Amino acid sequence: MRILHQVLKKIYQESAVFFPPAKYADIHVVNTILTRTGLAPIPQDYMNLLLLTNGLFYNGLELFATTEHEREKGAFFHRSIPQMQRLYSDNPIINNKIFLAQAPEEFVLYDFKKKEYILLDRYTYTTIARFPLFLDVLYFFVRSTIEK
Repeated sequence: MRILHQVLKKIYQESAVFFPPAKYADIHVVNTILTRTGLAPIPQDYMNLLLLTNGLFYNGLELFATTEHEREKGAFFHRSIPQMQRLYSDNPIINNKIFLAQAPEEFVLYDFKKKEYILLDRYTYTTIARFPLFLDVLYFFVRSTIEK
């Protein structure tokens, strides 16, 4: 978790939008929603992120939260995991996976059956990459900032 703290600190310095940490009760609600629809709970390493910032927006990368956040008097809405699950529930490619993030050209899903994160092209729905840890996904998107 120390590395996650360092990565978040670096992107915070580069103007990432953070939100107050999620509460365990918020995570429990989302996990209940997910499991009632046949999915698994949020993976532990993504939960670790939510306990530090309940969602995040950085350079087009949007990490979804337990609840929707409104910023700047309705000018900006940060989406939630349940909201995105509902939005894409009819898509057979995304179905049976947990929708955790999106970037300008990619979706980030968690395949709980294979226990891996999938980076999916958001236009063709083809797999770009697979990662065992959420930190690997985050690093994929912020590596240019981290390596400065």
